[in-house]
Amino acid sequence: MFCRIHLPAKPTLLFLLLIVSLSLTVNQAAAKEKAPDFTLTDVDGTPFTLSECSAKVVLIDFFATWCSPCRAAIPTFRELYAEYQRSQLEIVSISPEETDALEIFARDPQTNMTWIVVSDPTGSVSNSYLGGDTRIPHMFLIDFDGYIAHDHLGWGGEQDASELRSKINSIISGDYNSDTDQPGDNDSSADQPGWPLATITIIIGVIIFLSIVGLIAAGNLLGWSSPQKKRSKGRTKSIRIRLGYQH
Repeated sequence: MFCRIHLPAKPTLLFLLLIVSLSLTVNQAAAKEKAPDFTLTDVDGTPFTLSECSAKVVLIDFFATWCSPCRAAIPTFRELYAEYQRSQLEIVSISPEETDALEIFARDPQTNMTWIVVSDPTGSVSNSYLGGDTRIPHMFLIDFDGYIAHDHLGWGGEQDASELRSKINSIISGDYNSDTDQPGDNDSSADQPGWPLATITIIIGVIIFLSIVGLIAAGNLLGWSSPQKKRSKGRTKSIRIRLGYQH
């Protein structure tokens, strides 16, 4: 036995909007790829875990000390590391080489890699990101929700540097989902991330869902029923009255 509740037109419309909103959220989430988490030890002996990084954007740079394009990108990384606050950007350079060799290279005054430099001797981290592709340099930008927002293979000089800075700015400003990412000003307002569309959609969906659940619960408490059910009850009552008269 069950009873149907005929919802008013507006709650029914809200329910349909909920379905559409949740569908859009699922589609958007499916289009984004979660960055594989990892823990590696840097050249100073300090463990680094990606998921524990509080930076708004993480630039992951797969490189090697013997790679000429990799070395050519280092001055741009130095500029970016000095330009942004740590609450905005963290840089992690990952190499398959041994830690001792990386430390000598990273701390050389001419190289001066002051950001996080880690060794991935087994290649497990690089494989999780590159899928066996051995071409370097290969860079990934991870957004503040832990998703891969941008990846770039190779290094072409100033053009790539400009593109990388533009992508970082667009992620910080919350505009990286748009078709055209324009560099923004690096001001204090960038410290406060805008709410992603998916988050807003989920919040609206939850509010609508709770409203509908509350309406249904209220209907059960108040004894709402369909017109057909009411007519059926009326007929039953009429039959009982007639039967009572016969007796």
